[in-house]
Amino acid sequence: MIRIVRRILLVAAALLILAAAGVGWYYSNQILGPDQHPERRGQAVLAHTDSTITLAVTPKALRPGQWAIEWPGGYGAVGDSLAGDGGAITRRFRLLSGAPPETTARLAGFAFDANPKTWLGVAYQEIRIPSRIGPLPAWRIPGDSTWAIFVHGRAASRAEVLRQLPGYLDRGLTCLVISYRSDDGAPHPESGYRMGWTEWQDLEDAARFALAHGARDIVTVGCSMGGGIVTDFLRHSSLRGAVRAAVLDAPALDWEAVFARAAEDRGLPAAVTSLGLAVSSMRSGIRWRDLTQAEHAREFDTPILIFHGDEDGTVPIAVSERFASARPDLVTLIRVPRADHVESANFEPATYRLALSAWLAAHGIGRTATTVVSRAP
Repeated sequence: MIRIVRRILLVAAALLILAAAGVGWYYSNQILGPDQHPERRGQAVLAHTDSTITLAVTPKALRPGQWAIEWPGGYGAVGDSLAGDGGAITRRFRLLSGAPPETTARLAGFAFDANPKTWLGVAYQEIRIPSRIGPLPAWRIPGDSTWAIFVHGRAASRAEVLRQLPGYLDRGLTCLVISYRSDDGAPHPESGYRMGWTEWQDLEDAARFALAHGARDIVTVGCSMGGGIVTDFLRHSSLRGAVRAAVLDAPALDWEAVFARAAEDRGLPAAVTSLGLAVSSMRSGIRWRDLTQAEHAREFDTPILIFHGDEDGTVPIAVSERFASARPDLVTLIRVPRADHVESANFEPATYRLALSAWLAAHGIGRTATTVVSRAP
């Protein structure tokens, strides 16, 4: 009898181990990706003209500021509210690509397929940056000898940074908007993302390209995971001395906190997050504590400006607050009321632009450009 009980217990233990391993592997896939692009649907479009669009009332449709709206085969820009009633709201609208949407679209912070010409009316060059993993697609907008290098976030595209670009163009900087490994059109040396653990090397290759092509110094700019990539670069790269300043928007500076928030939103227990992080670490080699930037705050010597929305549901603003508190001598944190993830430039575009330009000017970066970009709907 005792022998049978032992066998049952051993089988049960083995099944529990297998179940835990399965859960850990599944959740590690969620952590490492790759991710699917978002559906370009969900927001009902009731009517449109050449300059207006009428949307069904949703929380997103009611938000103030400047937004993108995209649908299969096209996208446009949505501006200020003009009129509304209980079920519909009419806003300014500018069609940028394709035919206007007929029934449903996605209202978001940026249009995935936009580029500097369509979104801002700014001429640009499509280039490829040589890197250790292969050529990386990039946009280059010529300016002076200070280059701003932009790094977008996870599962986004280069278009994510277009809403931030005007402030840098105001200062006359050359703007280099890069891709990195696992992006569409870029090499895929790894399956999924490494949250900056390896991607910072692609930023280093972009910085080397900039310095070889006329850059005297560099400003690094990162959104979400791009902010983590920038901070890893600033800690590890031999080229970090060329960086005059860094600007981060809703930066992912603590991945354990980010995934804990995601698990909480899904109603998953904390143990599942810990298990998923452990399995993903074994699969990828990532050391998660090394990506918690506040714990390495003393390794930074670059002035950093952070924009972070106080309603960010993806990267808690507390992550940026901890980092800023750890280095008040270097880090300036601007909290943006009501803004969700990487939406600070959408909610208050003029305020964002002025604050950015003033901070760059205070650090002696750039000049006032003769042409100021303005493409608000």
